[in-house]
This record gives sequence, C-alpha cells and structure tokens, in this order.
Amino acid sequence: MATVFEDEIIGAMARGIVDDMQAGLFRSGYSSIIRESHDASCAILLADGALGAQKVVLPIHVGAFPAVVSGLLKRFPTASIQPGDCFLTNSPWEGGSPHNPDFAVVAPVFFQDELVAFTASIAHKSDIGGAVPGSCPATARDMYAEGLHIPPVRLYRDGTPNPEVVTLIAGNSRSAPIVTGDLMGQAGICIQGAVRVAELFERFGKQHALSSFAAGRRRTEQTIRQALSQIPDFTGSAERWMDNDGITLDRPIAIRVQVQKTSDQIAFDFTETDPQGAGPINIRPHLLNACCAYVMVAIADSTVAINQGVMDAFTVKTKLGTIVDPHFPAPVNSYNTAMHAVIEAIFAAMGEVVSSLARADGGGGRALTFAHQADGKTLIQYELFAGGTGAMRDYQGQTACHCNQTNGKVGSLEMIETEFPIRVEEFSVKRDSGGLGEFRGGHGFRRRYRLLEGQASITLRSSKHQVAPQGAVGGQPGQPGHCEVSLGGQRRVLATMESGVVIHPNDTLVIETPGGGGFG
Repeated sequence: MATVFEDEIIGAMARGIVDDMQAGLFRSGYSSIIRESHDASCAILLADGALGAQKVVLPIHVGAFPAVVSGLLKRFPTASIQPGDCFLTNSPWEGGSPHNPDFAVVAPVFFQDELVAFTASIAHKSDIGGAVPGSCPATARDMYAEGLHIPPVRLYRDGTPNPEVVTLIAGNSRSAPIVTGDLMGQAGICIQGAVRVAELFERFGKQHALSSFAAGRRRTEQTIRQALSQIPDFTGSAERWMDNDGITLDRPIAIRVQVQKTSDQIAFDFTETDPQGAGPINIRPHLLNACCAYVMVAIADSTVAINQGVMDAFTVKTKLGTIVDPHFPAPVNSYNTAMHAVIEAIFAAMGEVVSSLARADGGGGRALTFAHQADGKTLIQYELFAGGTGAMRDYQGQTACHCNQTNGKVGSLEMIETEFPIRVEEFSVKRDSGGLGEFRGGHGFRRRYRLLEGQASITLRSSKHQVAPQGAVGGQPGQPGHCEVSLGGQRRVLATMESGVVIHPNDTLVIETPGGGGFG
C-alpha cells in the first residue's frame, strides 16, 4: 500500500508527464490551430478508461478522453492490444471526439507485458474533407458532411506507422501535409508519454502506482463533495437560448436544466431540453458530462487534480433525441455553442436559489475559418474567438477572454499576417459592450480583416448575435455580437452560423464579439 507521501509524488509525476506531453504537442504543431490557438489536450488514462491525469487546456476534453478509450476498447479488446501499438479515432459516436476534426491518438502503456494505462491526446485538424474547407460546415445536416469519419483504428503496429491509414487521411484532406504532420506529432508525444508512464510503474511498482491513481481519484471526488456539503440544499431550474441551429435561422433553441443538490450529492436533469437541431449545434453526452465537470471544479477548487473523480461527484440525466443527446448521425461540428449554453444554464439554475453561486453569462465561443485558395493549394486560417466573460460576485468580467469549457488562445496578428494573405486592419476592445451592474461584464473585441490576394471562403460558427449574454442578480445583459463582410463595396451582415461566403482581394470582414453580462 502506497503512503500518502508516495501518492502525492506519483500524482505529481503523472501530472508532470502530461504537462511535458502538452508542451511537446504545441511545439511540434504544423498548424496554427495547435501551435497558436492551442486547440489540443493531453491525458493519462488507466486500462479501464478512467481518467488518471489531464492537462486542462480545454476542459471539454475531461469528458472526451474516457469516451475515446471506451470506444477503443469496444473495437480492440485488451488482449488484442500489443506493445508498439498506437490508435486513432475522430468519432463523436464510437469515441469521444467533440467533432470530426478533433483527432484522438492513444498509446498503450505496458508493465511486465500487462496493459496498465494509456496516454492520449486530442487535437483539432485543419481539414479532413467534408462539405466545406475546414470540415465544419455551419449548415451541415448530418455528420457525413463534416469530413472523414474514423472509428478506432490501429495507427501504429510494432512501433511503425500504418501507411495505409496515413494515406487515407491525406487523400481526404485539402491540407494534407499540415494534417499528417500534426497527426505524427500527436503520435510521437503519446508514444513518448507512454514510455515515461511505464517508467513510473517500474519505479514504484504496479500496485503502488494504481493505488495512488485510485487515491487521487478519491481525493478529487471528496474535495468536490466537501464543497457541495457546504452549500444549502436546493432544487433550481433555468434555461439558456441559442440563436438558432444553423438551418432555421429565425428559431432560437433552448437548453433546459434542473439541478438538485442534497447533502454532498448533485444531479443535473436535461430532459426538457429542445429536440435535436437539424444543424450542427448538437452535442454528445460525454461533452455534457464535461460541462458538468467544469461547474464542479469551479464550485470546489480550481486547483483540484483533474481525474475521474470529478465525474464521480455528480449524475446526469438526458433524453435521447434532444440537443444534448442526439440520434445518430446528427451533425455536431458546432457543439461549442451548446456547451456554453449548458454551463450558463447550470449556473443560472443554481444562482436563482443560492445567490453565492450566481454568475452572469459570458460572450460564448466562436470559430472563424478563412480557406485561402491559391495555385491549386488550400491554406486554412482557423481562429478561436472570445468575447467578454460574465461578471460574478466581487469580480468584474474579463475582456476578450475565453471562458467556460473553451480555453484556447486568440491568434496573434503577426502570425496571421505572416502565414496567410490577409491583413488585420483593426484589433480593438469593443468599449461599453459589457453589461452594467455592481460588477461589470467584460468587453468583447472588434477585428477587421482585408484579403490581399487570391480568394477565400469563410465559415463562421458563432453565438449570441441575436440572444444577448444575460446578467445575474439584477445585472444588465452584455451587447450581442456582430459580423459583416464588404464584397466589392457591398455590405452584407452574416448569420450567426454561415458557410460558403467567398471574398476576393480588397474585400473585408469585420467581427465584433459579445460583451459579458453584468452582476448585481
């Protein structure tokens, strides 16, 4: 039996391995998506798929990683997994990927010829085919429009990449060298991470290592339950609206939740959520779990070790055929919109009965893609955008800052203008966009792009251009977002979610992100 001291050492070493994997992934990134936006995460999981340790760059992956390994084990029983293997999937349905462009790579860890753990990474790819460049069509009606779908497959055998798999991926990508380069970087850091996890097991022994992971899981769960026990019991409900599903643009979509907290137990019921959307705003249940996990960590302690214990501390109920539990093959590429709405609905439900838990809505999330066409090649300019965060008790909202389950980085102007034929003519704070209150919401920002040469098609997957971020405890809402293009001097306002807008040299695009809601 490991001592408490050994538990702490093993836990710290595991987190250190994941940190190093994460740094290696960012350094090896071919695409600006990984290298600059940091749309990627790494983790260690145990042989049964339980999350052992994670570097939380994107909290959405807390729910994704266990689902990835669960899907892998259904296709590849433990006895069929061998040293030197490495696996790949991007399936939201047979794995845990949030959407098809998110490739998950998994490497097994062996101790004395026994499978004891996995290392894993999830990272967004610039293009894997589908209806539009970037593989995230804002008007997708099923997952088949969202690019190549890969159930769990063996990417490496005996330490050697499977050339047929790599060729298949390259043949379905508009930016094959970038995608395959990023993929090999993922595999490399997972394989190296697996070597280090094996060394950890060698140093401490299998039983000590596994008991320490189990102890860390219990401590995380206990930390969260202790925090819950300090909150008065309550039952609360709330809803949050999304602009539309990308198809029916004049019909808002609702996320509804009932939260019941008793002693150190908490349950989230989403069964009254609207039916699944025709467009790509649906999310799979494992991402719903990630949203609830995010709230638990926010309530308990932001320094708590992230592992399976977070998910042990709550229960979730859904209804098949809704936004948060859609039927196959529903499109899911714009899941981020729904995840923000889920988290904000949870905080609203709790805050209406326990004011100390109240928090105003943030500016949501959005992704903007320019697909540049020149000399028969496609360059994918992919950016993650933030608005203002919502205010809360004793805290103003942050300006132009990612919040909730998204924690990527806003791309630098220098990088954009170096790698793509585009000029950023303005990048400024959108003054007075944060909602008023005792504590004000954070402001959004404004960017203005001008295309310099060639042509580019635009995909915008945004939120809160029609439904403003709501305030809390009497605070005012933030200003909604806005996006427009000037095509040959003719102004056109873009829908919240839109694909296929083509711009030419000297055309411009302006995007304004929402401000966060005020508090009090």
